[in-house]
Amino acid sequence: MTRFATLPEMIAAQPHEAVALMAPARDPLPYGALAQLVRHTEQQLRAHGLARSDRVALVLENGPEMACAFVAVAAACTAAPLNPAYRGEE
Repeated sequence: MTRFATLPEMIAAQPHEAVALMAPARDPLPYGALAQLVRHTEQQLRAHGLARSDRVALVLENGPEMACAFVAVAAACTAAPLNPAYRGEE
């Protein structure tokens, strides 16, 4: 049976200095920093008693923070992204 890599595993396998996320007027976020953020967030969620079956709402506008939060939370739980700035035409 073929096992597919998880998103956190794929992130951790990238060169640490390679750029993972870019956004206008922001410093690029390298894969190494993103992998560290994912590990730390997963550990904190588990320490607070959250499990894979728990759902976590992410209330952020679209951007690098939402992308980081989504990947980090999805490593431990089910991420439910909610964009408060969402417009009907989007």
